[in-house]
Amino acid sequence: MNSPLLILGMHRSGTSCLAGCLEAGGLSLGAVNTAAPHNKKGNRELEDVRALHDRILSFHGYSWDCPPPSGLEWRPIDIQALKDKTEALAKQKSWGFKDPRTLFCMQGWETVFKPRYVATFRHPLSVMASLMGRAKAWNETMAASHARDLWIAYNRQLLDFTAGKETKFVKYGGDEAIYLARIAELATHFGLDAEKAVGFYSSQLTNETPDTERVPDGCEAIWDELNARVK
Repeated sequence: MNSPLLILGMHRSGTSCLAGCLEAGGLSLGAVNTAAPHNKKGNRELEDVRALHDRILSFHGYSWDCPPPSGLEWRPIDIQALKDKTEALAKQKSWGFKDPRTLFCMQGWETVFKPRYVATFRHPLSVMASLMGRAKAWNETMAASHARDLWIAYNRQLLDFTAGKETKFVKYGGDEAIYLARIAELATHFGLDAEKAVGFYSSQLTNETPDTERVPDGCEAIWDELNARVK
């Protein structure tokens, strides 16, 4: 059984783009979504496992937009479900999985596998704008404070979980050349085809907010630490 590469990061933070790039480079993701209204090339998520994460969150009284303060425990039935739903994929030479919820559902993955990790992050204002825009498209509302708090919760968990673990980070957004160079580095590091990985990227995948130098209150320390992890 080969070790999965888990693609970690907050919602609307480039996880789909990173997953797509690595998949194009040769990482097997399974039968993932390749087209979606709010992801021009799909969210690249394996639906059955994403739904399992949702069930685990719900069992403990949480959801993607009301996350727990730390990682959650898995029941034996959930552990078995993960084994069953990844059985075929885990036979691939190089395989991975992407879902922002994974950050709060790591116990099962670490019980069944010995994962490798790659992480992506994005400026809080860009994430907030994207979350609120998507909510509006769904005929829902999300307050800026809620979007900010979600950015904090997910990225704090990302930093806490990966502390002491070998994890490669990439910043999504900003200078395109720097981003693509980093994608090439990551693909090479994980034994994938760098040229094909970079070829997946399209500038249409990202919409940045102009005010990316200002960091919202409460996000500053996390933002600085995330940037320091890119090395």
